[in-house]
Amino acid sequence: MDGSQLRNLIGQKRPRYKEQYRTLIESISKKGDASGEGGFSSFGAFYQTFMYAFFVGYKLQKCIYIQPNEPTTDFIASFELIKPTPVRDFIIMLLLNETEKFNFTWFELENANEETIDNFITELFRQMEGYANAGFEYLQNKWNEEKIEYQDPFVFVNFLEELN
Repeated sequence: MDGSQLRNLIGQKRPRYKEQYRTLIESISKKGDASGEGGFSSFGAFYQTFMYAFFVGYKLQKCIYIQPNEPTTDFIASFELIKPTPVRDFIIMLLLNETEKFNFTWFELENANEETIDNFITELFRQMEGYANAGFEYLQNKWNEEKIEYQDPFVFVNFLEELN
């Protein structure tokens, strides 16, 4: 399998997030409302909030994995439609650099069978979702304890700086 085939397979998947974070995501995402009213800084689409949460979890080096039968929500768009494209691709590159952590190597994938490729992509998304859910946990705690911070236009930059 070459890189473009792998990229296409990855692009067809839809990331998930824990349902318990839906209210938070709705609060800090615009979801069709571009007015910016309401006093809280926000992202655009839900998937932009997901990407930010991924980076928070990644900076924390913490994964909170979705458990079997745990309520989750899939994004409407497949991964290939998530924008901005450079940020989406950067997330994939970060995860691909960690493949040995989840027992895969690049060389094995080149000649792997379909089942191995499917398992690899499943694990790649498990890791992505794990980092994002750790980020959502962090953001949820901030929302619960320091909600006023979300009124600062630089809130999301501030949170990342706190993690350095």
